[in-house]
Amino acid sequence: MCETLRNTTKNNYRSCKVTGSLSIGGVPFPTPLTWTGCLPQQCLNGSLVGVLPYLSEWLNKTTKGQIRVDPTKWTSTCEEDIEYDAGAYAAITFLAIVGFLVVVGTLWHFLHPILLSVKENDMGDNTFLVDEEEVENEKNQIEQPSGKLQTPVQPESLLSNAIKCFALQQTFKSLTSTETKPGQVLCLNGIRVLSINWVILGHTYAFVTSMVGDQSYILKLLPRRGFTLVANAYSSVDSFFALSGFLVSYLLLKQLTKKGHLTIPQWIAFYFHRYVRLTAPYLMMILLEGFMYRYLVSGPFTVNADIVTNHDTCKKYWWTNLLYINNLVPWSPTSGLCLAQSWYLANDMQFFIIAPIFIVLLFAYPLIGNLVTIGALCSSAIAAAIITAHYNLAPSMVLRNPQNYVKLYRVPWVRITPYLVGILVGWFYWCWGEQIKEKVKTLPDWKKVLLATPLWLATAAIEYEVVFGLYHDIQGVFTPGKFASKADSVSYQMLARIGWALALMTQVLLCQCGLGGFIDSLLSWKGWLVLSRLTYSVYLIHLGLIGLIIMQTRHAIFLEPDFEFAVFYLGIMVMAYLAAVVLYVCVEQPVALLERITYRTR
Repeated sequence: MCETLRNTTKNNYRSCKVTGSLSIGGVPFPTPLTWTGCLPQQCLNGSLVGVLPYLSEWLNKTTKGQIRVDPTKWTSTCEEDIEYDAGAYAAITFLAIVGFLVVVGTLWHFLHPILLSVKENDMGDNTFLVDEEEVENEKNQIEQPSGKLQTPVQPESLLSNAIKCFALQQTFKSLTSTETKPGQVLCLNGIRVLSINWVILGHTYAFVTSMVGDQSYILKLLPRRGFTLVANAYSSVDSFFALSGFLVSYLLLKQLTKKGHLTIPQWIAFYFHRYVRLTAPYLMMILLEGFMYRYLVSGPFTVNADIVTNHDTCKKYWWTNLLYINNLVPWSPTSGLCLAQSWYLANDMQFFIIAPIFIVLLFAYPLIGNLVTIGALCSSAIAAAIITAHYNLAPSMVLRNPQNYVKLYRVPWVRITPYLVGILVGWFYWCWGEQIKEKVKTLPDWKKVLLATPLWLATAAIEYEVVFGLYHDIQGVFTPGKFASKADSVSYQMLARIGWALALMTQVLLCQCGLGGFIDSLLSWKGWLVLSRLTYSVYLIHLGLIGLIIMQTRHAIFLEPDFEFAVFYLGIMVMAYLAAVVLYVCVEQPVALLERITYRTR
């Protein structure tokens, strides 16, 4: 609308936004309320703020006094003209290079066999000219077991193989392959996909509700017990930490079993492989979301939005993302992140760096390794309890105060607990997994059911309590005096992550050891294998995609009835997976293939 007015009238129209806090039941609500409009240049200062008394009166009547705003504590800002900076040009250059490599690689993959066949035909046509050449060719032939003589195929050059790494034929084939290898933990694929979909669900609600036209809609959501699954979706991230710890532990222990120890070059390759594989698509999203998104959107919701603040943060601190220390630098409750979701990547990389300390000890000195790992696990849980008690923090981000995110949510000394649980379970499976499998195979079906049922019920009960145990506390979030007690907050922060990780990893063991039943069949479905390859790219993309959609919106969103939000969520999820396919086949998988052929040549 503003763009149309700007182009068709003499007035210089700008999208403007008024932002401020509101209270529900006397308790400040963490998501700000936003009032937007399109105004001519002459009316920018204070015009929208003048509407706030009427908005306050309307909210008071509509919600019967439950929702109130204080017009004196609100700010008004308007969009400004912006120009491309160095980061934007770097992003455009990087995109152009990737696009060029994909086109060249795809064409070369198609043309190279044709050129080779033409060359072979030309050579065949000339062999009759000189008898000596025919004799020399026979010397170079190899007799196969079948007795036939075949000319050895000349190996492709390193450059040719490197170019083909970007070929869409090859990367799509890698993405869509459903081949599995013996020893793979297939149930992890289903868990990954379900967990990332849960992450998208939680983020969609968290960001979209800030644009809901009828804020009383939030009050209608809270009494629903099922909504707690959305409001308290933070355990989905702990699932990824636990799975990462399990895989690093199990795979490294298998490698140590074969080789006895790793040499310094092998340890360097261990870390280099991880850094390159994660950083290539990560860098692409830093350039896109951190430096380009602000130029792709316009409208009232872009004014002073996260897209703008993230851009400024990326300009100053992009290097902290590439070093994976952005969860610690800058250390400020008010500072944003260059990619809001990148705190997880920093934690995961930091855990990966120190993981061999625990794993090597578990391999060489199991008793000491267990004591050290369990000691670190308990220390992390105690640290979470102390921080929660000292700063009087809430048990979950859904009940957050401003310090919850910086003091607890993104710091490694609190978030490492599920990762350590994964390491211990990975060690346990490496030690006794095959023995348990063989033992279970000898059991009759009724004994398997008798053994598995209590374990599945117990682990499901723990997971239910971790997620839905905060239901009554969430009910009281907007009622003064009904927040969770300090004891509840401390105990939850201390034990919830450990409980969730233990329950989830026990379920993984049950699936792997033949006690998973139909749940294992569901989670191990080969279709998950394809989608699970996209989960990293989906995680990188989805939050920026939600931001792009919100920023382009020109009206308030109304999510009643519920199927309207379901359509909104499913649309975001599908678009995230489609965009992830592009990121995977153009960046993530080509770099993985490049790293693989480079490693083979060393």
